[in-house]
Amino acid sequence: MSDDYDYGEACPVSMATSILAERWTLQIIREMFLGSTKYSQFQKYMPNISPTLLKNRLRTLEDRGIIMRKKTATQGRYDYFLMPSGKALGPVLTEIGKWGMRYASDGMTEKHNTVYGLMRDLTGALDLDQLPECGITIQFNFTDYPESPKHYINIYNGEAHYCSQDLGFEVDVYITSSVKVMTKVWYGELSMTRAIEREEMLLVGNSQYTRSITKWLHISSFTGDNPRFIAPE
Repeated sequence: MSDDYDYGEACPVSMATSILAERWTLQIIREMFLGSTKYSQFQKYMPNISPTLLKNRLRTLEDRGIIMRKKTATQGRYDYFLMPSGKALGPVLTEIGKWGMRYASDGMTEKHNTVYGLMRDLTGALDLDQLPECGITIQFNFTDYPESPKHYINIYNGEAHYCSQDLGFEVDVYITSSVKVMTKVWYGELSMTRAIEREEMLLVGNSQYTRSITKWLHISSFTGDNPRFIAPE
């Protein structure tokens, strides 16, 4: 821990922030709640953090007993997992997210959002009860991501899976938009209905799905009253 974060106070808030207030620390923990366990996944979903800083933050969190690392079958590779003290940060992240959405979200959707993070969020928020039990594939075409415009959500066996590659499944719904527009939709800044009316979100496919898209393609829980981070099993 840097001396800059030792407040020298007998205060639990100061003691907690001496660990958690370092840059990128809470974002790493956020990613672990969202399923990241590998170094490459942290880099994928947090492209703005340098490799050196990521390594340092992971090491600090491990030293503090907030996470643990476990060797994988691949030489020199590790997986990272939340310890009980890390899992206990779920309500903290929830409240920070709620506060940020309410008081600090001006200009948020103008900032960069990764297509991978957006697709993971959309996949996790799908209401599968509003879709039939048969397999369904949804293809997103992002007009502002020319290097890899096509991304997929494959739904089978009652679960939704995001994939950035075409696995050969028949596509039931095509959604063409931009990462920027879908980020605004995701955070409730632009309604899905309005985006469709403006033709900023184009739908093609089975009418049973396209007509009911607002029922099954949900937006961020932070736009509502009851968001929560749930620790992975």
